[in-house]
Amino acid sequence: MPMYSKASTVTFAAQARIVSLALSAACLMFVPGMAAAETLDLSLGSDSVSAALGGPLRSGRANAAYDLGFLYSDDRDVGLKQAHAGLLVTGDAGARNADVNAGLGVRAVAADFDGGSGGAIDLGGKVEIRVPNFNRLGLTAYGWYAPKIISFGDFDQNTEFGVMIDYEVIRDAALFVGYREIRFELDDAGEDKVDDSIIAGLRLEF
Repeated sequence: MPMYSKASTVTFAAQARIVSLALSAACLMFVPGMAAAETLDLSLGSDSVSAALGGPLRSGRANAAYDLGFLYSDDRDVGLKQAHAGLLVTGDAGARNADVNAGLGVRAVAADFDGGSGGAIDLGGKVEIRVPNFNRLGLTAYGWYAPKIISFGDFDQNTEFGVMIDYEVIRDAALFVGYREIRFELDDAGEDKVDDSIIAGLRLEF
């Protein structure tokens, strides 16, 4: 295990507090603004479980959406615990022969696992594709990235991406399967893949 000086411990505590405050502020901003049509995602992997809640904001802009989530994974035997709070601006991507919606935004992430802990301010987004004549079937892909300048604690970089195929069993409930990968680059220790999971889950709208 790495040894930390008093100065580095104080620095990490300050950085962790910044991420904690960012997550708290995001939650205070998002939760009071919850409206109808929230989406709850629950997913399981062989060694992971995650939950995410998202939906529109009452911000006067119909295309503003919040995203809150928590994940636990022991897929790489590191005991990853990760929480995030994000804001996306979403809309029609303008495709002619398919129903394509995209979103771009920012999220605050706090994570802890065997080998490191800290946080990041990720930039990224997602895209959802549905075929007009068979719109019960959909493909969703997302990606998030934070370079060193906006990563804190033991982290120099954060990357997360995933892809999912879903099928709407009924209009307000869908089943999905997909793949998710999460990486953190650690101070003086190189890149560490902390989650590499095949997942399956349930998506509910209410």
